[in-house]
Amino acid sequence: MTTPETATPPTFDTATFRHVVGHLASGVTLVTTRTPEGAFGMTASSVTSLSLDPPMMRACLNNSVPTCAAVATAGRFAVNILGQAQGHLAQQFATPSADKFAGVPMADSVLDVPVLAEALAVIECEVVEQVVAATHTIFIGRVVDADASQGAPLTYFRGGFGRFEFARDDAVYHQARQQVLERMYAPDAVLQLDDVAFSLGVDKSAAFYALTRLTADGLVRRDPDRGYVVVPFDVRTSDEAFDARCAIELGVLDMVIGRVPEPALSDVRTRFEAMAAQLDGDRFVDFDRYLDANLAYHEALVALAGSGPLVTAFAHLQIKTVMTRSFGITPVTSQDFVDAQRGIVEGLEQGDDEVAKAAVCHYTDLAKQRVREILEQTGGQL
Repeated sequence: MTTPETATPPTFDTATFRHVVGHLASGVTLVTTRTPEGAFGMTASSVTSLSLDPPMMRACLNNSVPTCAAVATAGRFAVNILGQAQGHLAQQFATPSADKFAGVPMADSVLDVPVLAEALAVIECEVVEQVVAATHTIFIGRVVDADASQGAPLTYFRGGFGRFEFARDDAVYHQARQQVLERMYAPDAVLQLDDVAFSLGVDKSAAFYALTRLTADGLVRRDPDRGYVVVPFDVRTSDEAFDARCAIELGVLDMVIGRVPEPALSDVRTRFEAMAAQLDGDRFVDFDRYLDANLAYHEALVALAGSGPLVTAFAHLQIKTVMTRSFGITPVTSQDFVDAQRGIVEGLEQGDDEVAKAAVCHYTDLAKQRVREILEQTGGQL
């Protein structure tokens, strides 16, 4: 094992290290204490539990921050764990100020240290050991009192507070998906990480996140030799998927028509109504929600057969991906699709095999025709 005296200096700079370790998500806390000079507090993410028996905590604080010296002087501190809606407090206590506690509701504490009344959790500690390590001091505290309430914690991730960082990444993904659907990239084109990041105006981490999700969507595939490649899509691809769905659902109807229990019928009807609610006239209210609701509705139809292999076969069709590629470039649809799918529900409810099957076939024909119309507008391939 290499000793610190003989260790080889790192070949990367501090900026790279900061970027890399920023991918380790951590909880966000406020470390607070009190000395004769007053109350002190700072935002800290390097706080962890150390042991259960005895209960102990470890807090790593920057030596340049006044709170660090105050904890050393007071010999006690509180860890205030923040909830998702308290990002503003994390910013407030991370910014130098004459009174960081201004406007913050406080509560009584066992150790007479300032604690937040609305914190997700509070842990009060007595310092039993402290170790100076480079630019920071590690305080080891014995837990004297602890309390928690319901809620989700605020997290720190890639230089930003996690909840908001993830929201930004999600927005980047949707922007990248729209670019693929609108054919900004040619079918089978290689997507270079640097190029995607530049076109979206984001860092490489956000671009990588977007490419990963596009791969999960089936819009992009990971080629071992070429990298990320746009998956081609044409009439044959959509026809095969829609015909396969039609065949599965016709088979299910043969098995169950006239014998579906009322709760199962009610579930299919509920899922249909949820899907129909995502259409307003001939436009999608929310295309992504429509996709999810449409998939849930057809999954419920297939599940009526009570057959695991059929459910698996349906899942392998990746209908959601096909529909994303088929309809995702336009907000325009048709109430005819809803009417056809309503016919399936009504046929089931009436125990009418012919009505239900005719509706399945009509819905399939409508979907295939709509894809042809869209593909004609885009040169025959998406």
